[in-house]
Amino acid sequence: MSMQQYNNLMTHSIKIRKRARNKSGDFYDLSSSTVKGFCQYGNHFYTDEKGEKKLATAIVFLKDDCGIDVNYDYYMIDQLAPYNRPNLEVKKADPIDDPRTGKTHHFECFCT
Repeated sequence: MSMQQYNNLMTHSIKIRKRARNKSGDFYDLSSSTVKGFCQYGNHFYTDEKGEKKLATAIVFLKDDCGIDVNYDYYMIDQLAPYNRPNLEVKKADPIDDPRTGKTHHFECFCT
């Protein structure tokens, strides 16, 4: 699949919220951005950093320039369109690299 074909699939409006905790331990938004992506709902398994199999209720596909830092732990994703589905907690964000170039092709975010 060419990059143009892949980008044509990115039809959903997605808000990415980078979050942090305050002194009380409550979350607040550090920043947010709205990008194009694609949400695939349903049960999907992923492997966490401990090697354990976990269940996600959605995979969100994002372009390589979405701004996700895979080493940062606190992101929320809101699907804004075509449906409004807020508060998908990102449990794991995987960069998917193009083996021909070695550059990140897209990100797959496993959410609950």
